[in-house]
Amino acid sequence: MTRDDILDYFEEDGAAYRGAVIAIKYFYFESQARLYAARLREAGIPCFVSNANTITAFPLGDGGIGLHVRAIDAESASGIIRELDSNDQTTDEDDAFREADHEDIAYQRELHEGPLRRQRWVLTAIAVIILLVILLRLLTGVPIINL
Repeated sequence: MTRDDILDYFEEDGAAYRGAVIAIKYFYFESQARLYAARLREAGIPCFVSNANTITAFPLGDGGIGLHVRAIDAESASGIIRELDSNDQTTDEDDAFREADHEDIAYQRELHEGPLRRQRWVLTAIAVIILLVILLRLLTGVPIINL
Protein backbone atom coordinates (compact mmCIF):
# COMPACT_ATOMS: atom_id res chain seq x y z
CA MET A 1 0.00 0.00 0.00
CA THR A 2 1.37 3.41 -0.94
CA ARG A 3 1.17 6.56 1.14
CA ASP A 4 -1.43 7.96 -1.28
CA ASP A 5 -3.76 5.09 -0.39
CA ILE A 6 -3.78 6.00 3.29
CA LEU A 7 -6.60 8.46 3.86
CA ASP A 8 -5.22 10.32 6.83
CA TYR A 9 -1.59 10.46 5.70
CA PHE A 10 -0.49 14.05 5.21
CA GLU A 11 3.02 14.96 4.28
CA GLU A 12 4.61 18.15 5.54
CA ASP A 13 8.06 19.22 4.32
CA GLY A 14 8.81 15.68 3.10
CA ALA A 15 7.95 14.08 6.45
CA ALA A 16 4.73 12.63 7.74
CA TYR A 17 2.43 15.16 9.41
CA ARG A 18 2.23 14.37 13.13
CA GLY A 19 -0.34 16.98 14.17
CA ALA A 20 -4.03 16.64 14.83
CA VAL A 21 -6.57 15.83 12.13
CA ILE A 22 -10.07 17.17 12.74
CA ALA A 23 -13.50 16.61 11.24
CA ILE A 24 -14.36 20.06 9.93
CA LYS A 25 -17.87 19.25 8.70
CA TYR A 26 -20.34 16.34 8.53
CA PHE A 27 -22.63 15.66 5.59
CA TYR A 28 -25.72 13.60 4.85
CA PHE A 29 -24.77 12.97 1.21
CA GLU A 30 -21.47 11.65 -0.08
CA SER A 31 -21.71 13.70 -3.26
CA GLN A 32 -21.83 16.94 -1.29
CA ALA A 33 -18.88 15.85 0.88
CA ARG A 34 -16.86 15.02 -2.25
CA LEU A 35 -17.65 18.43 -3.77
CA TYR A 36 -16.47 20.22 -0.64
CA ALA A 37 -13.33 18.04 -0.52
CA ALA A 38 -12.59 18.84 -4.17
CA ARG A 39 -12.89 22.56 -3.47
CA LEU A 40 -10.54 22.27 -0.47
CA ARG A 41 -7.99 20.31 -2.51
CA GLU A 42 -8.26 22.94 -5.25
CA ALA A 43 -7.27 25.51 -2.63
CA GLY A 44 -4.27 23.36 -1.67
CA ILE A 45 -5.75 22.03 1.57
CA PRO A 46 -5.24 18.27 1.98
CA CYS A 47 -8.36 16.51 3.19
CA PHE A 48 -10.26 13.22 3.15
CA VAL A 49 -13.85 12.01 3.43
CA SER A 50 -14.71 9.32 6.01
CA ASN A 51 -17.67 6.97 6.57
CA ALA A 52 -18.96 7.46 3.03
CA ASN A 53 -19.52 3.75 2.38
CA THR A 54 -21.08 3.02 5.75
CA ILE A 55 -23.52 5.92 5.71
CA THR A 56 -24.41 5.34 2.05
CA ALA A 57 -25.14 1.66 2.75
CA PHE A 58 -26.90 2.27 6.07
CA PRO A 59 -28.34 5.82 6.07
CA LEU A 60 -28.86 6.49 9.73
CA GLY A 61 -29.89 10.11 9.26
CA ASP A 62 -27.20 11.55 11.49
CA GLY A 63 -25.05 13.12 8.80
CA GLY A 64 -22.12 10.86 9.55
CA ILE A 65 -20.02 11.44 6.43
CA GLY A 66 -17.06 13.43 7.71
CA LEU A 67 -14.72 15.83 5.94
CA HIS A 68 -11.36 15.85 7.69
CA VAL A 69 -8.47 18.33 7.47
CA ARG A 70 -5.26 18.98 9.36
CA ALA A 71 -5.77 21.16 12.43
CA ILE A 72 -3.32 23.73 11.03
CA ASP A 73 -5.58 24.11 7.94
CA ALA A 74 -8.81 24.42 9.91
CA GLU A 75 -9.10 28.20 9.70
CA SER A 76 -8.62 28.45 5.93
CA ALA A 77 -10.80 25.36 5.37
CA SER A 78 -13.56 26.89 7.52
CA GLY A 79 -13.53 30.02 5.37
CA ILE A 80 -13.94 28.00 2.18
CA ILE A 81 -16.65 25.87 3.76
CA ARG A 82 -18.54 28.97 4.92
CA GLU A 83 -18.34 30.31 1.36
CA LEU A 84 -19.67 27.04 -0.06
CA ASP A 85 -22.41 26.90 2.57
CA SER A 86 -23.53 30.45 1.78
CA ASN A 87 -23.73 29.56 -1.92
CA ASP A 88 -25.82 26.51 -1.04
CA GLN A 89 -28.32 28.40 1.12
CA THR A 90 -31.80 29.12 -0.15
CA THR A 91 -33.91 31.83 1.37
CA ASP A 92 -37.35 31.26 2.80
CA GLU A 93 -38.66 33.45 0.02
CA ASP A 94 -37.43 30.93 -2.58
CA ASP A 95 -39.40 28.12 -0.95
CA ALA A 96 -42.47 30.22 -0.14
CA PHE A 97 -45.81 29.35 -1.67
CA ARG A 98 -47.38 31.95 -3.90
CA GLU A 99 -50.76 32.12 -5.52
CA ALA A 100 -50.89 31.49 -9.26
CA ASP A 101 -51.72 34.55 -11.32
CA HIS A 102 -53.55 34.66 -14.68
CA GLU A 103 -50.29 34.31 -16.59
CA ASP A 104 -49.38 31.12 -14.68
CA ILE A 105 -52.82 29.65 -15.31
CA ALA A 106 -52.68 30.49 -19.03
CA TYR A 107 -49.24 28.92 -19.30
CA GLN A 108 -50.37 25.72 -17.59
CA ARG A 109 -53.47 25.51 -19.80
CA GLU A 110 -51.40 25.95 -22.95
CA LEU A 111 -48.86 23.43 -21.70
CA HIS A 112 -51.46 20.74 -21.01
CA GLU A 113 -54.31 21.58 -23.36
CA GLY A 114 -52.36 22.87 -26.37
CA PRO A 115 -51.48 19.45 -27.83
CA LEU A 116 -54.95 18.16 -26.94
CA ARG A 117 -56.59 20.99 -28.88
CA ARG A 118 -54.50 20.20 -31.95
CA GLN A 119 -55.37 16.51 -31.62
CA ARG A 120 -59.10 17.33 -31.36
CA TRP A 121 -58.89 19.51 -34.46
CA VAL A 122 -57.18 16.74 -36.48
CA LEU A 123 -59.66 14.10 -35.28
CA THR A 124 -62.58 16.37 -36.13
CA ALA A 125 -61.19 17.01 -39.62
CA ILE A 126 -60.76 13.25 -40.24
CA ALA A 127 -64.31 12.55 -39.02
CA VAL A 128 -65.72 15.24 -41.32
CA ILE A 129 -63.82 13.83 -44.32
CA ILE A 130 -65.11 10.30 -43.61
CA LEU A 131 -68.67 11.57 -43.28
CA LEU A 132 -68.36 13.48 -46.57
CA VAL A 133 -67.08 10.38 -48.37
CA ILE A 134 -69.97 8.31 -46.98
CA LEU A 135 -72.48 11.01 -47.95
CA LEU A 136 -71.09 11.29 -51.50
CA ARG A 137 -71.17 7.52 -51.95
CA LEU A 138 -74.78 7.42 -50.75
CA LEU A 139 -75.82 10.24 -53.08
CA THR A 140 -74.05 8.75 -56.10
CA GLY A 141 -75.31 5.23 -55.44
CA VAL A 142 -71.83 3.77 -55.01
CA PRO A 143 -71.81 1.10 -52.28
CA ILE A 144 -70.05 2.16 -49.13
CA ILE A 145 -68.43 -1.25 -48.64
CA ASN A 146 -67.61 -3.47 -51.61
CA LEU A 147 -68.10 -7.11 -50.74
